[in-house]
Amino acid sequence: MKQIVVVYSHSGKAYDYAEAFAKQHNADLFRIEPKFEPRGFYAYVLRGYQATFKKPVKLKPDNLNLKHYEHMTLISPIHAGKMAAPVRSYLFTHRTYLPKVDVVLTHAAKDNDYKQAAVLLEEELKFKFNHVDSVTLV
Repeated sequence: MKQIVVVYSHSGKAYDYAEAFAKQHNADLFRIEPKFEPRGFYAYVLRGYQATFKKPVKLKPDNLNLKHYEHMTLISPIHAGKMAAPVRSYLFTHRTYLPKVDVVLTHAAKDNDYKQAAVLLEEELKFKFNHVDSVTLV
């Protein structure tokens, strides 16, 4: 079964996690890259705004053909209590070709698993994730 790990990471923590996860599961690794990646405090304000108000993010083009994969693990940080806006944009761009998808939400909070963020996105996408998990990264 051909697998892929797809990740968005601004700080690099989610990417490091995704890299180890892909290696452990013998999966390909793909990084979602926005055309514009803000820096510093502005990045957190902008990405929080985009996540909260469901604003699309322009992504760099990719040549990834998801039809070649039977399973995807999507690793997304939480921004303002929601899945990161670049991840949301990626899913909407590729939603007609999505294989079986597991989601791993990364965050710093120890008292919330944020799984509701995935449920809300499922409703928007009209797509059911196979499994949703949550990981605290500090």
